[in-house]
Amino acid sequence: MEIQIPFKVEYQTAANVPIQEIINSLLALQRVLEEAGKNLENFIPGLTVQKVDVRVQQISSGSLKEVLLVGLFAYFQDELRQELPQLIHDHTGYTVPANADTLLVVLALVAIVYGADFVQKLVLGKVQDTPTQLFKRSLIKDLAQRSGRSEEDVKAFLDKRYGVKTRIKQLGDSAVKFFMPSKKQGNAPILVNDTTIDSSTVADAPMDFAYEKAAQTEKSRHYDGVVLEVHAQDKDRDASGWAAVPLGLHDKRLRMRLMDAATPEQLWGRDRITGDIVLISKRVGLDLEPSEIHLVRIHDE
Repeated sequence: MEIQIPFKVEYQTAANVPIQEIINSLLALQRVLEEAGKNLENFIPGLTVQKVDVRVQQISSGSLKEVLLVGLFAYFQDELRQELPQLIHDHTGYTVPANADTLLVVLALVAIVYGADFVQKLVLGKVQDTPTQLFKRSLIKDLAQRSGRSEEDVKAFLDKRYGVKTRIKQLGDSAVKFFMPSKKQGNAPILVNDTTIDSSTVADAPMDFAYEKAAQTEKSRHYDGVVLEVHAQDKDRDASGWAAVPLGLHDKRLRMRLMDAATPEQLWGRDRITGDIVLISKRVGLDLEPSEIHLVRIHDE
C-alpha cells in the first residue's frame, strides 16, 4: 500500500531566497525525509517501508514555503488497505498516540538535528547544552512519548543509528543546507508542519563556510613507539619515497616522509620498525582520515 503524508516547511524569511539555496534546501529535505520514512518502521510495530518517494507539490517565495508529498510504499502483515493507525491497532492492539504524519515529522526533525549536532561538534569541538542539543533532547522525549518507548531506549537506538559514518555524514551535509535560507536572513524561524524551530536554534547551526573550513582542515597528532610495517621504497626519493602501515592506528598503507632524525639507511632492508611519528589526517567528507606518516625518529633495536 502507499501512505501519502504531506510535509510543509516555511522559512519565515523577509526577502526572496536565491534559487541555489532553494535547490539545496529541497535536496536536503529529500535526504532527510527518505531517512525519516525508512526510520518510521522502527517506531511502528509491524510496519515495513519498502520505498520512500518524495515529491514537490508547491514552492512560494517571500516567506519561503516548500510543500512536499511523502509517499511511503509499505506493507503491514497481510497488507490490508486500511488507515494506518487503525490497521496497527486492529492487528496488535497498539494504539498510535499520534498519526503517522506526526511521527514522520518528528523523525525528520530528529534526522536534521542529529546532523546539525554532528557538524557543530566538527566545527566547535565538544560542546554542551547548546540550543541544538536542547532541541535534540526535546525531540527524543517527544518521540518516546509518541512511540510508547522509554527515552533511554529511544536515545540508545538513535545514537546507534546515527553512529554510522556514511549516514551521519549525509545528514550533516543536509542539515547545513536545510538551515541556510534562514541563517542568511537573520536566523529567521522555520516552521515544519506545526513545529517551530526558533531563531536561537537556527543561529546555533553552523554556517556553510564554517562547515567547509572544518571539513577541509588538516590535522596532525604525535605518537611514540608505533610499530610500522614498511611496504614500499623509492631510492630516488630518500625522504619521501616510502610507505608504511602504522599498526594499531590505521589498517592501510600510507605515504611516509622521513624527518631529519630518521635516515634512509636505517630503513633499507627492514620490513618492520618501531618509531615516533606524526600522523597527518585530512577531511574526507565530514570525517578525518589518516593520509600521511611523518617518521620523526626510529628506535634502536
